[in-house]
Amino acid sequence: MRWMDEDHEHDHGSESTDLPDQSVREYFSDAASPDLRAQIIADMRALATFLEQHPELPISPHTSVDVSYFPRTGQDEAAFGEVAEAGARLDRMPVWEGEHYVVEHAHGAGRYRVVAIPGRIRARYRTWLTYTGHVRAD
Repeated sequence: MRWMDEDHEHDHGSESTDLPDQSVREYFSDAASPDLRAQIIADMRALATFLEQHPELPISPHTSVDVSYFPRTGQDEAAFGEVAEAGARLDRMPVWEGEHYVVEHAHGAGRYRVVAIPGRIRARYRTWLTYTGHVRAD
């Protein structure tokens, strides 16, 4: 199934679903399609299986696995709303980590995070990038 846009119907030419279910699509601006989501999860499982099958390969005692979702919206309020919606679904309260609005679910060395970065912070970072490699301290 191919999603065209909010005002058009689904194209039922294929039984495969390419977009998240309505609930996810309704609240999250950049969610992976169900097919891509399933592939990413399968890839993570395959990596875990590979590491289990190769105990001769080292893993740092400081290893962590982070899965992060960043709202893709040009409006801070909408991005903060996505973090709040994820928080409601996780039964967790979003918090400010420095200049990022975050909610997370942690399980041992793994964590799932939804992170909104305010527009002014993204703009400051883009400005900083313009100086990278061009300005040198003498």
